[in-house]
Amino acid sequence: MPKAGEGNKLKMKKNLAILLTLLIFQTSSCFAFEDGFISANKKLSDIKIEDNTVIDVFPLYTVMNEKNSLIVHPLKEGNTSFSVLKGGKDIVLFNVNVTEDETKISEADGFDVFQIDCPPNYYEYLLDEPPIIGE
Repeated sequence: MPKAGEGNKLKMKKNLAILLTLLIFQTSSCFAFEDGFISANKKLSDIKIEDNTVIDVFPLYTVMNEKNSLIVHPLKEGNTSFSVLKGGKDIVLFNVNVTEDETKISEADGFDVFQIDCPPNYYEYLLDEPPIIGE
């Protein structure tokens, strides 16, 4: 004959197992978005983001305190744009498209734009074979 309270313990264990299973399946659908890096030859300031739920843009301060670089950090999938003031007088607009696989940032004159989380393509590099000794 079961003791008093054992039925409640069994129900609690079942509920906990179901809750943990749902939690594991819910968190398995995460994405690894690529961060972007933007560099210019002049000081960048006054960053304005159209939809700050899609991306976050923040300046990267260098050792020389040049303030001419930005990091674009995607938060979720979507399309947005942001503007930045270059050299205190030119407003430059960047369009950003964040997908599950990549983050596309539009190019602009005087700016270098590239992804910093891209894995290298190992198939592009062919290594020389070592020499065979004795032949």
